Amino acid sequence: MSAASQARRTSPGLSLAVFEKGAHVSYAACGMPYYISGEISNHRSLLAIDKEDFIHKRNINIFSETEIISVDLEQKNVTAKCEGSPCRYSYDSLIIATGARAVVPPIPGINSKNVFFLRSLSQGIAVREFIDHGKPAAGAIIGGGFIGLEMAEAIRKRNIRVQMIEKMPSVAMTMSPEIRQKISDELLKNGVEIHTEKSVGAIREKGPSLELECGDTVFETDFLIVSVGVVPNTEFLRGSGLRMTPNGAIMVDRESRTNIPGVFAAGDCATVRHLVLGDDFYMPLGSTANKQGRVAGLQAAGITTESFSGIVGSQFVKVFDLEVGKTGLNQEDADRYGIPGRSISTLWKSKAGYYPGSEIILVSLTINSKTRQIIGGEFAGTQGAALRTNTVATAIAGGMKIEELAYLDLGYAPPFSPVWDPVNAAAQKFLVR
Repeated sequence: MSAASQARRTSPGLSLAVFEKGAHVSYAACGMPYYISGEISNHRSLLAIDKEDFIHKRNINIFSETEIISVDLEQKNVTAKCEGSPCRYSYDSLIIATGARAVVPPIPGINSKNVFFLRSLSQGIAVREFIDHGKPAAGAIIGGGFIGLEMAEAIRKRNIRVQMIEKMPSVAMTMSPEIRQKISDELLKNGVEIHTEKSVGAIREKGPSLELECGDTVFETDFLIVSVGVVPNTEFLRGSGLRMTPNGAIMVDRESRTNIPGVFAAGDCATVRHLVLGDDFYMPLGSTANKQGRVAGLQAAGITTESFSGIVGSQFVKVFDLEVGKTGLNQEDADRYGIPGRSISTLWKSKAGYYPGSEIILVSLTINSKTRQIIGGEFAGTQGAALRTNTVATAIAGGMKIEELAYLDLGYAPPFSPVWDPVNAAAQKFLVR
């Protein structure tokens, strides 16, 4: 819908149609955990723009609950499933923004009752309705990634027991060990039961409940959230000639163009350039999807000057009272990609030490040890700790060296920051070792 809106603003007379497999368009998927927790009372609050407004105010034809079953890129037409019969539509420019879906692991019993995935708004509504009407006492989550963490908080806020099952040694494995420990501590403090290095081998229905078999251990729960990753929705494009990664992500350039003229792709079904790694990368993020969508819509409408240079991988997650942010690469990431990295962590005050309510923020910065350029940063704390990630993201995108960040002119006032901001303080540690 970002692409469609930009195309419409640019070309009021353009014939424009959007096909959507689901029932909803333009909704805030990242807000679903807060809808499930009850912090957001009505799912309609998550609808950025009403479908009827798109149709009647923006003159964008929307075909919801309509699945595209095939695309002919040579003849420039798409075939949709319309009430059981195929319907064909031709195009001049095509934008593919089919997103991604939740991975369904091959676990026996994965299709049992009260097993939920959380990717579409309809799925979020189903979880909320089950909790509202079923009054469950216990819930389980498979997967300790960001969505799993947010869902653990959401379920606990409904006064439901939560068991988190993660096959890796820790939750939040994309973070550095210090940050992972803080996240684990926060989960435990709020009553979340963490079971790491455990894989669910089978799911069995036991009356109204479920049994999760994990080796010699069996967990009992009233419902299950499965959050073990996503995969691009591009199967219907296999063999079309579009260049894709092995996992099915469509490869695009800075202009959201594919390898086929007149065909663009954006969002969770597409790659994006990673500015630190200097290569195409699959990192599905809502912020990236909106930027790519904007570019794709303008390009498709003829505005060829618009482009999106890429990402540094900035992410936030809230775990109860703990704010966590990451941008770029940490030490483990640098080692994985063969980059000579060096990381240093520090604990620093969020405000002037004498100001009431000052709290400690954990800051970890990573540099390229050869070039001294900043390649990553992580934050954990309260009082806007996560937002400080944006300063480091800007420094990475700008190619700054650690010496420049150490003395960067950041704002100071006792209620907001110490005279040396935590970002400055962390960078300073690289200069004295």
